[in-house]
Amino acid sequence: MQNYISAVCCQPDAPTLAHCGKDLVSMQAAAPGLRERKKAETRAALRAAAVRLFLERGPAAVTVSDICEAAGVSTRTFFNYFDVKEEALLPWDKHLIEEVITGLAARPAAEPPLTAVRQAIEQTFPSLAAGTGWQACDRVLTAYPELRTTIVNGMIRNQTRLADALAARAGQTGGSLYPQLLAGAAASAFRAAFSVWAPETGTAGLQALVGEAFDRLAAGLPPEST
Repeated sequence: MQNYISAVCCQPDAPTLAHCGKDLVSMQAAAPGLRERKKAETRAALRAAAVRLFLERGPAAVTVSDICEAAGVSTRTFFNYFDVKEEALLPWDKHLIEEVITGLAARPAAEPPLTAVRQAIEQTFPSLAAGTGWQACDRVLTAYPELRTTIVNGMIRNQTRLADALAARAGQTGGSLYPQLLAGAAASAFRAAFSVWAPETGTAGLQALVGEAFDRLAAGLPPEST
């Protein structure tokens, strides 16, 4: 990075070192957003390819290599996002869970745990809502209900990752009751909101539903007034 500053600032009529430093800060600030957009595009391409092939051939006749060829990526890239081909149908993949865990680590230590995990989950909404084809995913699961077992196993793995991060935040072991309970409650709140979310409402619609779900959890799940 220092070489970049020297190369730019030693040119005739070059900007000052201070200006170069400001430019570098701007570049570094923009880089994460660009990376996340690229990840979202790759995720969407893999999901679209998997869903299309599942509907055309049936899941049993589709391999990870088939999905990667259709999406134009390597198998190594596929496994950066999903553990198995069926997990392409999940709303949360490994990258999104890592986004949640990274966001959780950045929350204030004194913040209530339920609030912290809610905020960490909500920061993934732009990436999540950018995905498309959720109705097609539903069609696959309706046509091939045997996939649900693998999907549930994927959900459990992701929930365990979240529980481990919550335990680390609280200074507890991953197998302790509270982080397991909190991760399960947070995951259930998200799944309930996602199940009734209309994708055409975008990030705002999903955030409103997840917010309502977490508000109800925080209030002790009072029944709806009639």
